[in-house]
Amino acid sequence: ELKPLSVDDLRQLQHQPPVVFTNQQHQAGLNYLLGKIELQDVKDHRLQRVLKHDGTCQLFLGECEQDPKLNHKQIEAVQTRLKHQATRFDQYKQEQVKHYQAINYHQTSPKNYLTNILDETLITILYAKNSDYLRKQQLRGLKETEWEMTKKQRQHQTKNRHEDGGMHL
Repeated sequence: ELKPLSVDDLRQLQHQPPVVFTNQQHQAGLNYLLGKIELQDVKDHRLQRVLKHDGTCQLFLGECEQDPKLNHKQIEAVQTRLKHQATRFDQYKQEQVKHYQAINYHQTSPKNYLTNILDETLITILYAKNSDYLRKQQLRGLKETEWEMTKKQRQHQTKNRHEDGGMHL
């Protein structure tokens, strides 16, 4: 749902990003990431979806770091375990695929992620007219190119006609 935000709302979002999961959900997610429970044992389907992907998993860990009730040693153990798994997977892939390049997600927090999203949104809004102009200019160039490409075909058709309007055989 889109809604207008005031400057104060944006500042509050930047300094205190919304918390998506509860303390119990944080604990269940950390237990899954430590290998103590299976993904099916996590009750919340939204949390399951977050834990399946590396990028959203990093956001989840960033949110867990902001939870004062959680043990930070447990979060550090999860981060080292994920790094170790990623390293093993990358080594395996490099052995299997000749030109494999790893895509590893960096640690992030909801605050950093939200700041990046707001920055990108502002840039998109500021340059929207410029991109529309460039898109229209590109379409105009494509039409001109198409016209030039069919020019010889049109010339060929008109040169092969006789004075009586029939086609030359």
